[in-house]
Amino acid sequence: MLKNKNTFLLLLASLPSLASFAQTAVVVNTSKPTNYMQILMISVAVLLVMVVWVLANVLKMVSKKAVELSKSAPKVLMIFIVAMGSMFATNLFAQTAADTNTTTSVAKDYYGGLSYNTFWTMSTVILLELLIVFLLILFIRNIFRAIHPVEKRIVEGKGVTDSWLIITWHKLDKQFFTKAVPLEQEADLLLDHDYDGIKELNNALPPWWKYGFYITVVVAVFYVLKFEVWHTGMNPTEEYIAEMSAAKVQTDAYLASAKENVDENTVIQLDASGAAAGKEIFAKTCVPCHLSEGQGIVGPNLTDDYWIHGGSIKDIFKTIKYGYPDKGMQSWQTTYSPVQMQQLATYIRTLKGTNPPNPKAPEGDLYKEVAASPDSATTKNK
Repeated sequence: MLKNKNTFLLLLASLPSLASFAQTAVVVNTSKPTNYMQILMISVAVLLVMVVWVLANVLKMVSKKAVELSKSAPKVLMIFIVAMGSMFATNLFAQTAADTNTTTSVAKDYYGGLSYNTFWTMSTVILLELLIVFLLILFIRNIFRAIHPVEKRIVEGKGVTDSWLIITWHKLDKQFFTKAVPLEQEADLLLDHDYDGIKELNNALPPWWKYGFYITVVVAVFYVLKFEVWHTGMNPTEEYIAEMSAAKVQTDAYLASAKENVDENTVIQLDASGAAAGKEIFAKTCVPCHLSEGQGIVGPNLTDDYWIHGGSIKDIFKTIKYGYPDKGMQSWQTTYSPVQMQQLATYIRTLKGTNPPNPKAPEGDLYKEVAASPDSATTKNK
């Protein structure tokens, strides 16, 4: 009978709130956007009402030995719920009326879109419901301890009760981690195996190991389905190819952005387009000393096989970059970029063997290309 009364009282408390929710929803949809803060707080309040109702019934069940408490406490709680529901509904009715009447002036919102009074009223309701939940849990815990007293251990002649944390840990350890058996019960697990006085216990596998094994079985099933049946994943070879492709893209992007980082150690001979660009630079800068075809006048002849400081691409680049002021060759690294100096060195390399008219006499040492190491250590720059 009491259960039916409690259910009726709970429904009675919720009906006004539900009606006010519906009315508020209509006003919100027609006058302003949905207020998610309001919906959240209303949902929390309703959820707490349900938690209170459930805990009240639990309290009634565990308090069978306390007849007065089992008959009075749920009634009092339901009456409190009705009062809170009425206050909650009244607040919503007031807010709805305010929303309906303020067609020309809108109240200023605070706290996520809720007015000051609405926010704190709903917060108070939720805090009171939380307080009721806490008290119910406290009552249930105390009554349950009275019905099922905690076992005490005898330590130095005194009874000692383990804390709830230790008891909870022992339960979790027994069920999920080691499934350990107390020392006083190990005799029941002894097997007939005896090796020089060493006996074997028939302990079960640790639950964490078993659960881990079960998880690997499930993962293996999904792995086979993914890679062998559905073919929605990449195998190691495909992953390698994809990663190498991505690495090549990154490498190309880096080289494209780092092309200005050419120096005498990394310079290479460019193609015909690079040589053409170097020819333009040569015409602007080098003609006064080397003439238009590189046959030389003040500077040495660039078309023969003799070089003062070496004839490799790296040697020529180094000569252009740093120069030899004591021999009349200035440094061009402040005038041209590394790429431009590379283009110029490439063009100068193409002048070899062109046999222009009136070439200057050879200067320096004979330079020979070496296939294995074209930049010989004994070669000097021009």
